[in-house]
This record gives sequence, C-alpha cells and structure tokens, in this order.
Amino acid sequence: MRLKNQRFFLWFNKLVFPLFYLFHQGKPVTIIKADHKTRFKARVNTSDILVVWEIWRAKIYDDPKFPIRAGDAVLDIGAHIGGFAVRAAQLAAPGNVYAYEASRSNFDMLAENKALNNLENLHAHHTAVSDSRGEMEFFLPGDNGALGSLLQDANSPRERVRAVTLADILSENNIEQVDCLKMDVEGAEYGILANCPRETLEKIRYMVMEYHEFVDDPRSHRELVRLLVSHGFRVVVEGGIFPQKILFGTGIIKAWRE
Repeated sequence: MRLKNQRFFLWFNKLVFPLFYLFHQGKPVTIIKADHKTRFKARVNTSDILVVWEIWRAKIYDDPKFPIRAGDAVLDIGAHIGGFAVRAAQLAAPGNVYAYEASRSNFDMLAENKALNNLENLHAHHTAVSDSRGEMEFFLPGDNGALGSLLQDANSPRERVRAVTLADILSENNIEQVDCLKMDVEGAEYGILANCPRETLEKIRYMVMEYHEFVDDPRSHRELVRLLVSHGFRVVVEGGIFPQKILFGTGIIKAWRE
C-alpha cells in the first residue's frame, strides 16, 4: 500500500529539505538544538529536522488538558530519532519512557540522542509494534526514515524486524497504567488497536496518534474513532500543522478517559 500523496512527500524530501541544511552539506549528520539544553543528532537532507520541529515547536502531540507529568509512564511507538521520547523523558522524570522504533537507522540515531541528552529513564527498543508478534518485513519508501512501515510497498527497500504487540509491551515492562501513549506507525495503528485486548486499552489514560490513510484502502480515521469510542474513550480529531488531510491523508487523533 502507498500513503496518499507519498510521491509528493518523497519529492519534497529530495528537493526541499536540503535547503534546511545549507550550512551542513557534505556531512552525514549535524547537531540541532531543540531548546537551550536539548540537542539532537539529525541526518542531513532528511525530514529529521522537520520531525523535531513539529514536536518541540509546533507541539503537535501536546494538549494542555493532558500534560506529561513527573512520574508518568509514557509509551512512544514509532519513536523515529527520539524527538518525542526525549522530550517526554525530560518531562516525566523520574517516570519512565518506553520508546519503540523498527528502523535500524532510526533506532541508532534514537540511541545516540538518548545518550546525547543523558536520559537514563528513556528505554529504547529496536522493535516494531504490530497486531501480532514475530519476525516481519519493514518497508522504507524512498529510504526515508519518516515513512518506514510494516505495510507492503513492493518497490521499497526493506529489512527484517522483530515485532511485538501493545499487550506484550505492558507485560514485558510491568506497566500497570500508561499515562500517555504516542503512536506514529504509518498505518499499522489500525491493526494494533483493532487487535488489542480490552484490558490492555483500559490501562491507557491518554492516547495521541498520527493516523494514515492509503490509496486503494477503504480504511479511514473514522474507523479508529469508532473503535476508541467503543472502548470508552472521548475522542477528537485534529488536522495537524499543515493541511495534512489534503496533502498526505494524515491527521492527529487524541483520545482520553474521563
């Protein structure tokens, strides 16, 4: 399957993102500052800088009603290079953040950014999250770290990954309550949530995710909304910082328990 307007995003990545790195050309990575104390290693000429900006400046996953608090347990599924996980670990300390990333290159950068910011309460796992556990193929359209997905794109580079379920994560880490679940998994959210046991979902207090819609796939964000409502969540849908619904078939879903 292919994300709506995926070709546009890959074109944008190839032609426009290099403009953000004019002073860093010729280097594979550079250091960017998120705030006065937080730094990230980012890959030159990639969307890494945009992802960090979305989280730290535009704050696409934030909601004033549900701030991450000291002592919280946070899950980051689809952690990329750690933009959200690093911020969550700072806010939740001494609570713990469990970050899961399937892509090897993304995970290596996530691990470096964890070390760069001295975050012992950030637990990084080179693992995919899916509707079942086992070995799976992970696809990398355009070799772009922000578009990696378990959903098939036959023309993409790929790598083998280990996958676990959301229930596995809670069990393996002895998590009794998830105060915040952030998820950006390029379409795998449908299977993860549809096949998640009710008792697992009942342990989640607040959830924020980027949803994805695909060419020739009847599923839409409305299916996710209905599912979450059926499990007792209040739900809102937001458009994101760009006209994401129009451009990419994506947006933000926030769900919480009252």
